[in-house]
Amino acid sequence: MDIAYLLAGWGWTYPEIANGCQTLERLGFDICYFGDDLFPHPQLDATVYDTWTILPAVAALTQRMKLGSLVSPAGRRHPGLFAKITTGVDQISGGRLVVGMGAGNAEEQQHSLHQPFLPAAERVAMLVEELTILESMWTENRTTFAGEHHSVTDAICSPKGAGGRRPEVLVALKNARLLAPVAGRLADRANLLGNDDDAVRRLADAIRNEAQKAGRSGDEIVMGRLFQVLFTETKVARDDVEGVLTRRAAEIGVEPEELIEYHTHVASYVGPPEGAARAILERTRDIGIEEVVLNIDTVGMLEHRRTIEGLDILAEYVLPELRHPSS
Repeated sequence: MDIAYLLAGWGWTYPEIANGCQTLERLGFDICYFGDDLFPHPQLDATVYDTWTILPAVAALTQRMKLGSLVSPAGRRHPGLFAKITTGVDQISGGRLVVGMGAGNAEEQQHSLHQPFLPAAERVAMLVEELTILESMWTENRTTFAGEHHSVTDAICSPKGAGGRRPEVLVALKNARLLAPVAGRLADRANLLGNDDDAVRRLADAIRNEAQKAGRSGDEIVMGRLFQVLFTETKVARDDVEGVLTRRAAEIGVEPEELIEYHTHVASYVGPPEGAARAILERTRDIGIEEVVLNIDTVGMLEHRRTIEGLDILAEYVLPELRHPSS
């Protein structure tokens, strides 16, 4: 199983971001992902570095760990330019890049650039066009493509990816109807969002079915799941989770509804470190999850020190059991 970490880094200096990545590699994480935000949530006032500026920098400071975005929204960058950006980063990293993409859900960020926030089906169509252009430019000498949202003519991408291979593609999704066909046809990895285990299982099955329709094996796609983790000193009963999150929201100065909603958007673990790995394994093994993406609760708590302390806890209590389950 791949064990990854989603590193927000909001409000951090570049040296702190670099230290965070090097710490992840030293502790044995397999992948470090960055979100791709222009600015943080509206209630937070913090600096946010451009992900595709940070990735080549930290690629030069690490040797083993894969690096990528989770996720870059369709339409943020023209795919002809994005192809060049991504292969450049892949070369710098020595072939360790994962290009994570999604249909986009940050309406206020699109509007800040005077870019339209299209209906979901149109955003998915834009994502398909972008991935199609990227695949061609990564692998062909020249690319000509005319789409509804993006077009290129005799576009050239050189250098190609490291070792003559293209970067890995990850598609993050929660909507099976719109995005399972995209992931099934075009993704090497899929990140399955949501806190409902049955819904995530159906989503994984839908992706595998779409892969088979496209002439692929569903086993070719690495299924991943994002876990938001909030450590407590004692065990938390299921009925008490909302109360814990409400108290946590008061501590960090955010609305309780926001924190509760975030913990329902992705898989959530709220409890002591000693129980985290077993709880995560119970919600991944039967679904066929091969990549766990962890994120320590840092909503509203932007300090570098807090995250590093959380990473040490993960390395001590969670990573060993995920690597070598006791049962």
